[in-house]
Amino acid sequence: MEKIIKTAGIASIALLLASCQNNENEATEQDMQPADENAQQEESSMDQPDTEDNSAENIEDENVDESESDPYEETEASPDYFIDTYIYNGETEFFTAFTINRDEGQSTSPEERLKSSLLENDPSEQEILRPFTEMTVEWPRLQVHFTEEGNQLSTTSAQTSLFYDSLFGMSDLYGIEEVAFLNPDGEENIIVAQRNVDEPILIEEERGLTRGYYTIYDKDSEQTFFLPGGVLEEPVENEDGEPLTFPETLEAMESVKSEDVFYDSAIIEGFEIVEASMEDDVATVQYTMDEEMVTEFDQIVFENAIQLAALDFHATEVHMLNDTLQVSTIYPLVRY
Repeated sequence: MEKIIKTAGIASIALLLASCQNNENEATEQDMQPADENAQQEESSMDQPDTEDNSAENIEDENVDESESDPYEETEASPDYFIDTYIYNGETEFFTAFTINRDEGQSTSPEERLKSSLLENDPSEQEILRPFTEMTVEWPRLQVHFTEEGNQLSTTSAQTSLFYDSLFGMSDLYGIEEVAFLNPDGEENIIVAQRNVDEPILIEEERGLTRGYYTIYDKDSEQTFFLPGGVLEEPVENEDGEPLTFPETLEAMESVKSEDVFYDSAIIEGFEIVEASMEDDVATVQYTMDEEMVTEFDQIVFENAIQLAALDFHATEVHMLNDTLQVSTIYPLVRY
């Protein structure tokens, strides 16, 4: 009987101890759970400033990248350019030189600018284009309807060459590809400046291959004019017999064929072309200049020569990137 009582007592004590142990374990788990959550919250709060700092750094990096990718101050010239001519008396022949100027004061259509250039620069003695013509333009075609014919449209041999050089050269630089002459009856059959014209005249065939422009200076007018390389026997083709590309043209323009010629390079010492390209009818020229050697006038001559050279490729605009001054200038060209 005593053994039974003792056994029961031992069992009761064992059950009591087990119950206490379970209660202690539950309390321990409850105490540990908030600690773990607090630790996670602390870790999360410690990570948050790093994320904000990284975002700020990313924004700063993006701003730096944008400023580095576009370091130039951009300007755009007036789209209204005018082509004028100048007759230069060489030792053995006359040459037709060209200039390009821009009118910043008013907006004029390409058709009006072309007509103005042709009328103002007619080299014939009687200025046959001004009193006897009606001109219309449907790009790339120029139609000249003469209201008179006969002696009024005659010229000397020298004037004939200059008349057509001026007409075809200026038309080409405005993007014209063919010229049609009509008699008073509206038919394509008329004699103009000693030439019988009975079909449209293709500019490319008349002018020949033109690549690059070189400078002559007129002391009387204090202006610089530009002669196309084709009439000067300067390079217009590469070693493979192919027409010079735009970058090759600028490379050729950096020098002249000999020291004793009457014209000069427009890319004088002090300029360095870093890169040139022609893509989708847009010419881009990146260059540097020595500010101690190059004057503002030199820079104007340089950029005008580049524009004329680009017009021979029928470029719609020229982007001049001046690395020295960190200036990008856009020159609109043939747009119609």
